Amino acid sequence: KAATAAKSATQVATGVGAAAAAGSMTKGKDGVAGKESPNPSFDPSVQLGAMPPLGYFDPAGFCKKGDENGFRNLRAAEIKHGRVAMMAALGGIVQHFVKFPGFEAVPTGLSAVSTAPATYGFAALFLAAGALELGPWSETPSKEPGNFGDPAGLGQYTEEFRQRELN
Repeated sequence: KAATAAKSATQVATGVGAAAAAGSMTKGKDGVAGKESPNPSFDPSVQLGAMPPLGYFDPAGFCKKGDENGFRNLRAAEIKHGRVAMMAALGGIVQHFVKFPGFEAVPTGLSAVSTAPATYGFAALFLAAGALELGPWSETPSKEPGNFGDPAGLGQYTEEFRQRELN
């Protein structure tokens, strides 16, 4: 049973790695959300998300003044990873209690990925996520990183919401 779980974890990690590699190959030289020309007056410490009690938090010094492309790429990655982690945590809990028709015999946990018909569902989710990532949910330099608007039309995409999302 442990070997099956390890095999499942390896398959999941391989799939996620392949998706990340494929996504990075489709971006231009400026990265995911980069601007075409450098902005020497760009200061990451005054961007949205720098607020009390930490203020601007970059202890490793990844974002330099004037490096707007680097900041935008890191910000887009930060937001995307946070959103994926939230969905994964929710999915890990919900899949224990909710079974879709036709998937009743599929075990819960990581072993589900290596058990048919869950493997087909995983492949479908992988393809759907890839299509959305390369299509309507792609980052553009014309918007701040992670801004996909308010697709549900709830009127909640405000500066206060963005501050909370980033912190």
